Formats: sequence, C-alpha cells, structure tokens
Amino acid sequence: MILVKGGNVHFPKGETKKADILIDGDRILKTAGEIKAEAEVIDASGCEVFPGFILPATSVGLYNYADLRYTDSDEKSSPVNADLHVRYALDPVEVRMQGYEKHGITAFGAVPNESALVAGQTGVYHTAGRSAADMAISETVALKVNFLPGVKRTFAARHMRPMTRMGMTALLREEFQKAARLGSGDQEYNPSGEVFRKVLNRELPLLCSVREHFDIEILLDLQKEFGFRMILLGAYQADRCAGRIREAGASVLLGDLLDCSFVTYYDSDIPALLAMSEDIPMAFSNNSSGYEGLLWSAEKAVRNGLDAEKAIDMLTIETAEILGVADKTGSVEAGKYADISIWSGHPLKSYAAQIQVCITAGKVWRAQS
Repeated sequence: MILVKGGNVHFPKGETKKADILIDGDRILKTAGEIKAEAEVIDASGCEVFPGFILPATSVGLYNYADLRYTDSDEKSSPVNADLHVRYALDPVEVRMQGYEKHGITAFGAVPNESALVAGQTGVYHTAGRSAADMAISETVALKVNFLPGVKRTFAARHMRPMTRMGMTALLREEFQKAARLGSGDQEYNPSGEVFRKVLNRELPLLCSVREHFDIEILLDLQKEFGFRMILLGAYQADRCAGRIREAGASVLLGDLLDCSFVTYYDSDIPALLAMSEDIPMAFSNNSSGYEGLLWSAEKAVRNGLDAEKAIDMLTIETAEILGVADKTGSVEAGKYADISIWSGHPLKSYAAQIQVCITAGKVWRAQS
C-alpha cells in the first residue's frame, strides 16, 4: 500500500483541504484528514495534490514512429470507418516515450486522426501500462467524426465524396438513416452500421472534431434530426451558437488556446468561450502543440478570468464526465483509480510550480528519478 501524507488535496467544486490518501494496488482505498497504516509513505507536506490530469483527445501514441508514411491512426481508404477501433493502433511504447507524467497527465483519450469523415471508435487509457488492455480505463467511449477541411482534401484528390460540406453532411445523414433501418429486414448486416445504431440509440456519443460555427451549426442540425449525444472537439467559434449547444445537451472540448494558433485564425473570443463553462460541460484539449498545450491552455484560461479551481475541474473531473469515465477517474475519491499528481505549487497560479510525484493507477513516478 501507499500513503500520500499531508498534502493540500484538491477536490471537485473548488474544495481544498489537508488530507491523507491511502492507495491499495491501483485504487484509492481511503481519504481522510489523517490516516495511519502500514504503507510506503509519500510525504506531500507543503505540496498541492491534484487528481491526475486528463488529455481528452490525442493521436499521439498511435502513429507508428518507425514508419510515419503509414500512420496507424489515420485510415484513409474510405470516408466512413465506424467499425475501426483505436485500441488496435495504440502502442504503449510510444505512449511511454511522451513522458506524460512530467506534466501530471495520467489518462488520455486515444482518437483516430483527421483524414476520414468517420475515423473510428475512441477509448480512454492510462498513460502507463504494457498493453492496450492493461492501460484501458474504458475501451469505447465515442465514435469520432471529422467535420474538417482535411476530409475534403483527402477525398477531392480521388474525385469521390465527400469533397464538400454538402457531401460530408449527406454521408453522415445516410449512415444514420441506414442505422435506423437495421433489423427491419431490408438492410443487410454491416459492422459500421451497428456502431452507428449505438450512436442513434444514445449508447455511444459522437465526438465531432469541428472548428467554425457554421460547421457546428450543421452538426447541431443533424443532432436535432437524429437525437444522438454529441461532444464537440476544437469548436473555436462555439460561443456563436452557445444557445443551440446548450439546447442539444452537447459538451465541448476546447482546442488549445495558445496565441498564434487556431485561436487567431478563427478569431476566437476566449472570454465568451470560457463563459459557456458556467452551464455547458466543457474541458480543455489541444492540437498540434503537443500535450504541453493542455496545461498552457488552462493557464491561459485563468489569465482570461477563469477561476483556477474551475480550470482544475476542467482538467480532471469535468473531462472524465464528458468522456463517461467519472466513475473510474477524475477525482481523488475512494474506489477510483489512484491517478494523482503532486506539485510543489499550483501549476495554474505559478510558473515556479514543479511536478514532484505522479501516480498512475498506483504506479509511482518521481521527478528526481
């Protein structure tokens, strides 16, 4: 067993207090003001103790760095690949190479890349482990759709649909219509259709990578027509249709908020986007800036007026809720995975704050090691 002792522990909704955390194997056994137990002690006195941060959507760890010409995360043979699953692209060695623990990140949403309209099924994994099965927190959490210019470029080169927004919209509508007919006797079985039927039945949300407000509006039109659950990823102009997002019950994973990025290109109103977090489930994500961008985006949000503890929630429990894994991770709570990061200070309040210890499903990493 492991006993994290004497740290200032951050709980959801801004609650912080000095507490001990007892870990048994890969789970948190108990939290209390003071715990006495026969255990390996990690002294967190004077430190800030957080749940492990969650990177909600990344293709890092799925690339096959040995041969980048053939990226394992980016199937381009067809515009619709709902039957593909990201677990078969996950390389634990590539994940370990990223050094996620140096940034307090203990879990990530593994997602296929952005060339196909329907890229495949996504999962949530720990950042430590020897296999996809060993790392899995929840193997299937969403079906990823890309409503992006890159999809049009991919298939325009072949002179096939979808080459336009019209084509992308029509293909998605067609998949939902086919899924609705499954089992009626006039539709042959197909694996992709079975996945879309789960989306149609609200068993599986659609994770939609999208940037501009008129593309978000198209997806909201489809959501209104078919009633599926939806998570918007990127969504740099989401504030322009906040009312419809709220009405649809959709969630938002913001893309990175760094200067000289998509924020500038899409003329994003960061304060307006952050204001949506008051009543729309929202968390931070990133783009090509790397996993470091997760904390940088959160820090920039704080500089734009977001409360620091709200930002911590958006890095942890709120991300877990959006991805459907809040019963397993995202907060320091008995019964959940022992996913914990210990810092010398508050990383969203001080650049001097340094990671000291990162615990991922009970596996301990120390900064000095």
